Amino acid sequence: MTPYDAARKTAEELRLEKRLKESEEQLRHIQKVHALGRLAGGIAHDLNNILSVIIGSAEFLLKTTPPGDPGRADLEEILKAGGSAAELTRQLMTFSRKQAVRPKPLELDSVIPGVLGMARRIIPKTIAFKTALKSAPARVLADRGQVEQVLINLLVNARDAMPDGGTIQVETSRTGSGAGRRVLLAVSDTGHGMNRRIMGRLFEPFFTTKDPGEGSGLGLSTIHGIVRQSGGDIHVDSEPGIGSTFRIRFPETADGDGTAVRE
Repeated sequence: MTPYDAARKTAEELRLEKRLKESEEQLRHIQKVHALGRLAGGIAHDLNNILSVIIGSAEFLLKTTPPGDPGRADLEEILKAGGSAAELTRQLMTFSRKQAVRPKPLELDSVIPGVLGMARRIIPKTIAFKTALKSAPARVLADRGQVEQVLINLLVNARDAMPDGGTIQVETSRTGSGAGRRVLLAVSDTGHGMNRRIMGRLFEPFFTTKDPGEGSGLGLSTIHGIVRQSGGDIHVDSEPGIGSTFRIRFPETADGDGTAVRE
């Protein structure tokens, strides 16, 4: 063996060792996420049962409390906090894939306007909405509540990226052909953007760049879980100081029975 062959073999061994380490790290990450999912699902299930009792009791008391009673404000706060906690448990259950879903053929272009109307209440007027909805009459097979949750989470994420205001653009379109036809949903913002390090961890459960107490770190991982559960995929483009675009592709379905589009 010549010195050149020996050096080449050493280089190949180093590359193989590097790939092996990367594979081991990926496996550990998958095992960690799987364990977190099981833990989150168990906690969310128990917590959801407790919250059902709290919310049900508060609703009953509110119905029996006359208008003007000083206790009504406290009961309304209990219901508001209970609703927020219930939403968090739904995110945990979606993340662990324990939430019951009811997929039906949906036209995204008809769902989005209603969600934007709801989101307007939590997004300041310093942020403008722009839409370009061009996917109709295409349909996707998905749970309407989950699609609404995906869009709300993306809008909130965009809002948080633009504390000084900006623009959120929501677009839909059709891509591909035949059995590969997809419906594209894109949400863009003009916020602070993200670097590659953050983008590499974006969909990790409990990962957040927000201050403690300001975010659960489950929003984007929940989106990822919902999209994958619906047979779709999600990709992100972002530049620091320019903004971010989240692109989600759902398989297009037939109008009637929800089966996939065929050639």
